[in-house]
Amino acid sequence: MSDLSVARALTWRYMIALSLIALLSTAAWLSLHLVISEQNSTAAVVNVSGRQRMLSQRTALFSNLLANTPKAERSVIRSKLTDAIELMERSHHGLTRGDIGMGLPRIMSPTVHAMYFDGPNALDLQVETYIKTVHELLRLNDDALTTTSPLLQYITKNAPNRLVTALDQMVLQYQLEGEASVKRLQKEETILWGVTLFLLALEAVLIFHPFVKHIKATIGKLQHATKELQLHQDQLEATVKQRTAELEYRSNALTESEEKFRLISTAAKDAIVIIGTEEQVIYWNPAAEKIFGYEANEAIGKNLHTLLIPVRYHGSAHDGFERFQRYGVGNVIGKTFEITARHKSDEEFPVELSISAFKLKNSWHALGIIRDITERKQMEDQVRQLAFYDTLTNLPNRRLLNDRLNQAMVSSKRNGNYAALMMLDLDNFKPLNDVHGHPAGDLLLVEVANRLKACVREVDTVARFGGDEFVVLLSELSTDESQSTSQASMVAEKIRNVLSAHYRLIINKTIKDTDITVEHKCSASIGVVVFINHEISQDDILKRADDAMYQAKDAGRNLVRLYDLKDLKDLSNSNGLI
Repeated sequence: MSDLSVARALTWRYMIALSLIALLSTAAWLSLHLVISEQNSTAAVVNVSGRQRMLSQRTALFSNLLANTPKAERSVIRSKLTDAIELMERSHHGLTRGDIGMGLPRIMSPTVHAMYFDGPNALDLQVETYIKTVHELLRLNDDALTTTSPLLQYITKNAPNRLVTALDQMVLQYQLEGEASVKRLQKEETILWGVTLFLLALEAVLIFHPFVKHIKATIGKLQHATKELQLHQDQLEATVKQRTAELEYRSNALTESEEKFRLISTAAKDAIVIIGTEEQVIYWNPAAEKIFGYEANEAIGKNLHTLLIPVRYHGSAHDGFERFQRYGVGNVIGKTFEITARHKSDEEFPVELSISAFKLKNSWHALGIIRDITERKQMEDQVRQLAFYDTLTNLPNRRLLNDRLNQAMVSSKRNGNYAALMMLDLDNFKPLNDVHGHPAGDLLLVEVANRLKACVREVDTVARFGGDEFVVLLSELSTDESQSTSQASMVAEKIRNVLSAHYRLIINKTIKDTDITVEHKCSASIGVVVFINHEISQDDILKRADDAMYQAKDAGRNLVRLYDLKDLKDLSNSNGLI
């Protein structure tokens, strides 16, 4: 017999035997499923019937409590009684009509059906009458709800005892029927499994004989294949020797490459750190020791984020590394970005980080190059300070003032709030410079800046416009024009009074190590303009405040003048000052 014939014969026998076994196994499984379903159904009926028994006693108790409780406290008892009787009604509906959610069957045996629905003492009639009586009791008002009420007497004395007895009989009947059904199904299941085992034995007998013959033929073929395998093994050994030589060459090259990497990383000024699969440090170069304060033996093996990242960033750093482990690369790989790092001394400082990814033993590793940029950030801050702040008073200069004024106009448009701008020019400033020199004038300007900042809120801006001119920008005033004007006038008057106070200036002299104290009286002329939205440009706002300031000077100095808001749209009207 050929191999193909043997294979076909075995295949058909296998298919027939397996089909029969599968059919009988399915039948046995269905029988087992029916047993379990019957048990579950019986358990559900018993549980729900037991709950009905408990609910009948509970509703009787709550009904009695409702009649004997003071009227002021009956609302809680009514609520509990309502919940109990509604649950009892739902359970009864499930027992009589079935409920998949409760595991209750829809079909009853003739005996159970007769107990529920036949005769004058049918359980369905008793339960429905009891539920109806409780609902009628709940509908009684507090005055009619007394201990002598017939409804209450029926609920507490007559119905529960008869109802409990009927429910107990029902539970017993369900248990008896369930046990009988389970025994019958278990007997059928045993027969099905016995037939299945018999078919398994028959299959072994039918298949064994042709299988043995086929094995003998196969052994002969295996002997022939063994000779060919030996020939291939000799060829494979030669190939392995060649590949081994290639691997040794690559290993030597890798060792040389690693040595070059160590030399480069040792000489590098930037920290070079390699992170393993568990966020642990596996490489730490000398620059990293210098930048972060940890020796290599202190850092290697430790969690990098716990070691170098401030506590408030631990969660986001860990989440980012988990995404890196899952996907290998992300939007941060190959990019350079700035983060906040932590020194061994717990001092935080800015660093520049770039990350590269590589696979080692089928796991993603990360190589980070970290540079301390503290000095660069300090230089950037200094450049910003020089670009936007006055070097003498440390107040915003004209450039930053223009930006703040634009922000105030945008905020005014968005929120509908008015804003105000004040232009201040010091009176009697030049004589101080002429008599005592510029150091005295500088001291006065610094003191004026300090007094101005003390007069306004944090959201407001005080700027030095140039020379002895200052600008105050009041943001987020009222949405009402007259109220905003009043607020700006009050702040301007406060500034005028504060700047008019006496100045005592101490000038340091290098000759003979003596200081000179200068007493000086100085005031300010203030021009105010109140504006909203973008009705006029920034230059127009500054010009009108400047015009109002010069009106204050012309009127005698040490005064406040307000540009009339009604004339904001007419720059040609020079009488808009009050």
